[in-house]
Amino acid sequence: MKKSGKANIIYDIFLRILFFRWHQMTVWQRRKRLRFINALTPLSKENLVEGFDRFKVPAKRITTRSMVQGTILYLHGGAYVLGMTKNHINLCSKIAHLVGMEIIAPHYRLAPEDPFPSALNDVVSVYSDLLLQKGKTSPLFIGGDSAGGGLALALLQEIREREFPMPDGAFLFSPWTDLTLSSNSVIEKARVDPILSSYGLREDARAYAGNLPLDSPRISPLFASLHGFPPTLIQVGTQEILLDDARSFAEKARMAGIDVVLSEWEGMFHVFQTFPMLDATDAAIKEVAAFIARHKSSTSRERD
Repeated sequence: MKKSGKANIIYDIFLRILFFRWHQMTVWQRRKRLRFINALTPLSKENLVEGFDRFKVPAKRITTRSMVQGTILYLHGGAYVLGMTKNHINLCSKIAHLVGMEIIAPHYRLAPEDPFPSALNDVVSVYSDLLLQKGKTSPLFIGGDSAGGGLALALLQEIREREFPMPDGAFLFSPWTDLTLSSNSVIEKARVDPILSSYGLREDARAYAGNLPLDSPRISPLFASLHGFPPTLIQVGTQEILLDDARSFAEKARMAGIDVVLSEWEGMFHVFQTFPMLDATDAAIKEVAAFIARHKSSTSRERD
């Protein structure tokens, strides 16, 4: 399914300036620049945002100003080495406002200081606590962007293996599913992708994986068994090197009998949903809201 949403050339130029030499910087240089960008980014006042200390892992809680009906566990991107930003929080605020649910966004541990499985252990812990706090009948979804999308898929594997109740659905923005970076789009989209670089991602992938092979299923979910996964919505831009990460994963999910929707956005770049000025952003978030509404009704009964 391809969606119209062509990016303005001005955006392309802006992003190329913003991310100039980004992937040639060290992790610490990128974190420093991100703090600067974050300081200039206004925080949405649409919803309530607060620190949340009811888990073993620090988290943000984003809630609507009306009644909360369910929870979304949202895992931020950042190539497993960069932390949550105001752009992530603003995206969560938009989603929470449309669907009337609270969003829990954990500050999971980052590489290279804490390589795999630290981040996965953190989000498993939060998910387990959510099940205890919310019960089995409250609507529960998992979302994530980029590396956070890959981490969400690793979490689903852990949920299945530990025989926890599955969430009602998962939505993923440009998920990084193959840390081997072996897909065709990594080469074919290199010139048109204004944000990502295979050179930088290879360094981040190795920092995250530590001594494990990059094709390990919980590091690269593309190589995992997907049986038992919940309904999944994947959104991806056609101008990003991770396009095939989404396409290949969606195809494998279909082959495994999973209810999966792949939504490709023509002319869009990596995680364009974090840019509120784009018309495509509102349309994409409305698609997420419709997906959640469609699968939220199933929680009137207890999950298996």
